[in-house]
Amino acid sequence: MYPVMINIQDKKVVVVGGGRVAARKIKTLIAEKANVVVISPSLYEKIDAETITWVKRTYQKGDLADAKLVFACTNDASVNRQVMMDAHPSQLVNNTGDKHFSDFYNVAIAKAQDFSVMISTNGLSPERSKEVRTKLEKLLEEL
Repeated sequence: MYPVMINIQDKKVVVVGGGRVAARKIKTLIAEKANVVVISPSLYEKIDAETITWVKRTYQKGDLADAKLVFACTNDASVNRQVMMDAHPSQLVNNTGDKHFSDFYNVAIAKAQDFSVMISTNGLSPERSKEVRTKLEKLLEEL
């Protein structure tokens, strides 16, 4: 894996799926001012429909047009794999159900005033990443 931070401000990001996993991804994407398009017949209650463009239906070929990043967040492995196969080679896709069939996975970030520290368990344990992030944030506050 090659660690990078990507400026997604005003860039189209497609999230296929509208459940809990999608809600976590969307929260961070909105915070970074991405143009988020969600493809899903329904939305988890914690997703604010006012902050996204919601296409209220199941995924269809062509839904990824012009997206810079794509998140396949459904609970259907075949749909997530189809999203991966439909993506253009220039589009990076995170298949949240299968890190081995993804172009990238997310990291936890501990932020301080003028720097950020990325934490990764190489996709093995998001919970552990959060635990380490919390500890690092406390340490960074002391600097």
